[in-house]
Amino acid sequence: MSKFGASMKMGLKRDVIIFIFCLNLISLTTVASQRSGKDSKERSGQCHGWEKDLRNNLSAPGNITEFLENLNESISTLSPGCVKSFSLNISHSNLMELMKVLNGEYDNLIPGTRKQIYKWVEAIYTKTSGPYGMNTMEETNDKGPTMGPGKDKDKGKGKGKGSWITLDVLNILGRFIVQAPTSTFRGIAQGEASTICQLFNSSSDLLDKLFDLTPVQARILFKGLNACGNVNISEDAAISKLGQLACFYPVNQLNLLNKTAVMTLQEKLLNCTRNLKEIYQMLVENINVNDLSAEDVKELGASVVGLKVSQVSNISKEAIAGALSKLKDIKGWSKGQIKVLVKKYKETEEVTAEKLKNLGFLVSGLGAKAFGKFKGQELLDAFSQEDVAESSNSMLPVQKKSIMQAILDSVKIDSVLRSLPASLVSQIPIEKLDQAGNISIDFLSQDKPWNLGQSVALISRTRGQLNNAKNIGKLKAAVKGIPCDLIDSLKADAVKALANNPHVSSYQIRCSAGKFFAAKKVSRPNYFSTLTEEDINEFLASYLIFEPEIMDLKKIPQSLCSDIVELISQANMSVLPQNSERRTDLFKYAKECLKFTASSLTEEQGTSLGSLVCEFSAADIRSLNNTAFLSIIPQLRECGQFSEEKRKTLREKILSAFPTISTWTVDELILLDGLLTVLTRDDFKSIPSDDDIKVALEQILSSHKPGRNFIPPGLDKSTNFSSLYWKFFNILVKKKESNRQRRAPECKETPTLEIIESLGEANNMWTVEQLSCISVEDFTNALDTLTDVTSFSNEQLIALKAKALQAYGMSISNEQIASLERITLGFSDDEVKKYFTKPDIDTIGAISEHKEWADSEYSSRANTIVKNFMNGHTFSNLSSTELVGLGYFLCTLNSDEIKAISTTGYRSAARDIGNKMCPKSETLIALKEKAVQTFSSVKTWTGAQLQEIGVVAAGLSAEEVPKLMTSAVSFLTPEAVSKFPPKVFSAMTVEQLRNLGPENYAAVNEAQKAALSSVQFNALNENIGIARSTSGAGSIYWSPVIMLTLLVLSLTAALH
Repeated sequence: MSKFGASMKMGLKRDVIIFIFCLNLISLTTVASQRSGKDSKERSGQCHGWEKDLRNNLSAPGNITEFLENLNESISTLSPGCVKSFSLNISHSNLMELMKVLNGEYDNLIPGTRKQIYKWVEAIYTKTSGPYGMNTMEETNDKGPTMGPGKDKDKGKGKGKGSWITLDVLNILGRFIVQAPTSTFRGIAQGEASTICQLFNSSSDLLDKLFDLTPVQARILFKGLNACGNVNISEDAAISKLGQLACFYPVNQLNLLNKTAVMTLQEKLLNCTRNLKEIYQMLVENINVNDLSAEDVKELGASVVGLKVSQVSNISKEAIAGALSKLKDIKGWSKGQIKVLVKKYKETEEVTAEKLKNLGFLVSGLGAKAFGKFKGQELLDAFSQEDVAESSNSMLPVQKKSIMQAILDSVKIDSVLRSLPASLVSQIPIEKLDQAGNISIDFLSQDKPWNLGQSVALISRTRGQLNNAKNIGKLKAAVKGIPCDLIDSLKADAVKALANNPHVSSYQIRCSAGKFFAAKKVSRPNYFSTLTEEDINEFLASYLIFEPEIMDLKKIPQSLCSDIVELISQANMSVLPQNSERRTDLFKYAKECLKFTASSLTEEQGTSLGSLVCEFSAADIRSLNNTAFLSIIPQLRECGQFSEEKRKTLREKILSAFPTISTWTVDELILLDGLLTVLTRDDFKSIPSDDDIKVALEQILSSHKPGRNFIPPGLDKSTNFSSLYWKFFNILVKKKESNRQRRAPECKETPTLEIIESLGEANNMWTVEQLSCISVEDFTNALDTLTDVTSFSNEQLIALKAKALQAYGMSISNEQIASLERITLGFSDDEVKKYFTKPDIDTIGAISEHKEWADSEYSSRANTIVKNFMNGHTFSNLSSTELVGLGYFLCTLNSDEIKAISTTGYRSAARDIGNKMCPKSETLIALKEKAVQTFSSVKTWTGAQLQEIGVVAAGLSAEEVPKLMTSAVSFLTPEAVSKFPPKVFSAMTVEQLRNLGPENYAAVNEAQKAALSSVQFNALNENIGIARSTSGAGSIYWSPVIMLTLLVLSLTAALH
């Protein structure tokens, strides 16, 4: 080549490089200008719409009373992110006005907003100077302990923690004071002149309003009142001022009360919603029930629920019948007490239709057989009465079905819909709803608790009217029946109205988010790269759970990404499976946006991550500084399950960030809450065992009771609380034993009624030998508590069964067998043959809800019980009530027996049958055949019918599954999805898998996923916001600058 040619080529290369450099400089300059434009303004991405006006008005001069009046109900939707950005420079009068409004809306605010409002007020008084700031205080926010072993063990545990809360501040906080940490509560309850003493001696009615006060908080406040120089809580005058504190009145001080004080306390207790049995038991401890007249029983008032079941049995039937007008209005009865009361009443009077109303809250003591004797209109009239209706909340499925079947057999559905109480609404089969003639938008605006299947059926009836935001906004619970194809046809304002409905499902949120962002991208092709603050104001936090795709999120200008992270932190990420790729991607996005590493994480960054902190790896957790770690504990404790590695790391971090474990108080326990499950049993041995710790453990355990309904594995946040149960058990049992005389060696640590009722689920800690030592009287009196324990082993159940036979003798009745509930699983084959000779519908209905009966281990016993129940009758004669009563015993029927069931009976009982997780595929296939016979061809099954059919849909074959309507598959139940054999599941079409829904996705197991093709697998993943791997919505985005750069580079290459 000539020198001229080479020179020309070199010059062209140089010009190309300069050109590329300029292009990229332009790109960088554009981003920088966007960023500087943002930074020049006040940060406002956290507040949206009216929230911005509220925030601006708070820091502006003048009075905000008129502005607050115009907010109407909007204030109840205030977001925690917006509160976090409120100015600390607010006038005292405006603070008082705002807090007055917020206190009025307290129950309607989301929990996160309540907590943030408390933190905001705390910051005003502790971090500002001025007329009421106290910036000389040390940090007093809710971080909990801030030191490791060897540091001052008293730091942050009381002194000074609540000294910023004067009487004036306490009244300003109002109900928000319950959001304070326990250390702050101790701060306002110390000394004779404490804030709680001042409050008690003032005219404030704040104590009357603290409805969500916790046992630990109440215990601290009572200690504070006892320290007041002029307060004696055993006096009548003081008790009348206790407000909600009366609900936690110290049991050990009840014996100090005179008769007038007791009457005053009983009057205050009527306003309580918590379990008061322990208080009532002490109040009636020394009563001789054998001599009680009807007037005596009435005079006892609500404290009568404190009587033991054996004591209630000893009250004369005449006294109970004479006092029924009072007894029927009392809440808090146990199942055993109600059964005794109703039985005694029936011995004196026949329960007619008119007298059914007179039973009030005691109606649940009647069995399914008794309800079946009433006419439908009589039952409908009785259950229109509030107390009778409320009694159905504690009824068994068989009782509810008996009531509903009688009503629906003789009363027109339109009349039923007008009068039926909310507690029974979900029992209406969809076939009956289809017969109703008064279904309209206005009807659906009534606050009725429709189940999902009913909602789908109702929406299909009103679909033509659901074309605008006004009508969508009227919907209550029925809104969850709106399918995705209808959402796709709605205008933007209607979609937003739908997404803002508190009843909306995760599937509907996903559909709404997809429609919202798809529309934006069509109207503005470079939507995300040119996003503005105004655009973000249109986002709903819930949209970001599923959309936009991560590639689109990354196009958003860096200057706005922190606002996006703030919205993500407000979203309910619990609807995404714990191991989902979307969670990981969102966490990585937040990390890149906020530019932090685990070791550099600040408190503010940590709290801004919301539930994304659950994505920290074990290595990340190890790297966190203690201050950052302590700040995210409230978020970590909501994560649920952790891998074994993360559990160990969290334990190590807790032990290093907190004081020495042997010095722990309730502060540490309440702050950690569910995170305590990462500690070992040896750790719990080191924690003190005083009464304060006992109360704290009881409070924590009561808020984490084991669930009985199916939860998709991917969404299951339940953790193992066995170490907490062990600690609670040991504190309670050891203390009681130390106060009792020595017993025979074989019965050391004997379970007593008092201990059993206090332990609750922790009764699973008793050994078989200890359970055998329960006295017969204590067993019968504690039966309601023992039957509620879900985690007894087979050996423990056998021990309790032996105690039951000792208590009831060889002639044990059907009623007594029914009262044993889960304990009946402890009967052997021979014992079942001996004692279950003629079980009736109420006996079967009481014991059949336990899924163990469907296991092969119990099949022989189950078959005997079913055979004796049928007593020679054919399966074709089973009514819907009897089918519901059979519960898990249905899973033991063979295909011929299932085939014989009438379609009429099955149709009415389908939903209850569909809730039973039968383990054998043969049973599900036989029940599926019955469903096809009842509801016609699989290809016609609607979403409402799939909800009714429930888990029975898992009996479909690989040939039948693809026939399901794509628009209906999202209404398959998670139970059904989890039971599909992998081969059958893999027969689903790509579109079916794409429309399965987030909750159903979480129910898919690894074997099912492994059976899918790559195309099917990608379609399934779209349910949780993972983009399609093919071109289209999930294709890689190329900016104009990058495309032009590549073009120039290709030209350069051509010069070689």
